Amino acid sequence: MMTIRRQEIVKLEDVLHLYQAVGWTNYTHQPQMLKKALSHSLAIYLALDGDAVVGLVRLVGDGFSSIFVQDLIVLPSYQRQEIGSNLMKEALGDFKDAYQVQLVTDQTEKTLGFYRSLGFETLSTYDCTGMIWVDRKR
Repeated sequence: MMTIRRQEIVKLEDVLHLYQAVGWTNYTHQPQMLKKALSHSLAIYLALDGDAVVGLVRLVGDGFSSIFVQDLIVLPSYQRQEIGSNLMKEALGDFKDAYQVQLVTDQTEKTLGFYRSLGFETLSTYDCTGMIWVDRKR
């Protein structure tokens, strides 16, 4: 049976396979960074099939004015079963009073359609653009 659970403490070894399964090498090549990131997250929700972790959504931010969806991962063999939607709905429900929830994602119709189905809009809707600074020396 599939369950969604907010988890206060998430161990690296319990979720690293998710990042590996979707090829997020920035995390898998720097597991200590991911370990620190997990422990400093605002909230983490796990999708569980029995005891097996099959999905995760990780939020960062202050929880009031700004929340950022840092990671949303579902094992490929579990995708298209509404697990990602259920993870997001659970997280958004717990932070329904936050001023804004932001995220960065791939610019594919599939991904954009998924987030639009949850009520997200592109920044251009608000005459805004996103910007990023990355330490490329690492």
